[in-house]
Amino acid sequence: MKKVLFTLMIAAGVYACGSSNTETTEQKPISNATEEAAPKEEAAPVVAKKDGKALIEGSDCRTCHKDDAKLIGPAYKDVAKKYPSTPENIKTLAEKVMKGGQGNWGEIPMAGHPNLSMEDASAMVEYILSMK
Repeated sequence: MKKVLFTLMIAAGVYACGSSNTETTEQKPISNATEEAAPKEEAAPVVAKKDGKALIEGSDCRTCHKDDAKLIGPAYKDVAKKYPSTPENIKTLAEKVMKGGQGNWGEIPMAGHPNLSMEDASAMVEYILSMK
């Protein structure tokens, strides 16, 4: 009985790990980044831009924010009205998303998101500021 159980456990482990076939499957990135290609006559590298909307949807931002109504934090459209989409504002707000903050929209503090990269936080802020 032990031999049968042991054999079944080995078979289940092999099945769970996948077959011995070395085919690879295409994985989609978390972000729906768009790519901007250089003109065909130049051999410039392709620059990928992060998708701020996808990053927001994949985070906990919607716990406190909605697009057009105040929840715990301000509506994204209110943030877009208050801050023009300038490189300086994007950098400042991205840092605030990463570090957290309090006082600009009331007394309830916004928790920091230190695990976000500056690139991701900036993409999120750019998307928010585009919601005018």
